[in-house]
Amino acid sequence: MFVSLRRRDERPVRASWRQLAPGDAPQPAIEMVLPLECTAFCLQHQEGYLRYARERVQDAWMSRQVVETALGNLATTWPEVISSARPAAVAWQLLDALIVSALRGSRAVSSGAVDAVHRVLPQRQADAVVLRCRLRLSEEEAAELMGVEAWVVASELRMAQQALPGELTAAPLGPVGAQSPVGRVRR
Repeated sequence: MFVSLRRRDERPVRASWRQLAPGDAPQPAIEMVLPLECTAFCLQHQEGYLRYARERVQDAWMSRQVVETALGNLATTWPEVISSARPAAVAWQLLDALIVSALRGSRAVSSGAVDAVHRVLPQRQADAVVLRCRLRLSEEEAAELMGVEAWVVASELRMAQQALPGELTAAPLGPVGAQSPVGRVRR
């Protein structure tokens, strides 16, 4: 079974599959309808998650698989996710766990700057560096993806820059968030 969360024709997101036991007559497909809030959350975050995963994994196909798995897992546990204090933080932890798993299972050993940051800095600091310095997201956009407050992202980035000054944690050039497809947070 696979549930796609990308809307193609503005109808509710649905998925169906058939599962027959030996000797069973064909039955109508089971139709799943995701809660509107889950669909909205996934549509709002999927592009940012995909950009982040591509930056970390350095493989477009694997990145897409990781994000699809993360969003699928969110859909199956949505009642627990939405009842948590910070649903975006739960989603971010899930995405990170899947990325780490994908990197461990990957035969290709990446030696890029992104992996170096995650090897030497605590997780949240490294995430702030990737989102702000590599993907050029604003503090608000990065915070929205990570499920934290904007001041947390700013603080984590400052600590990362103190711990690891130089090119790996260099601030983005040009306007912050200029190339970001992630929706702006309204104040």
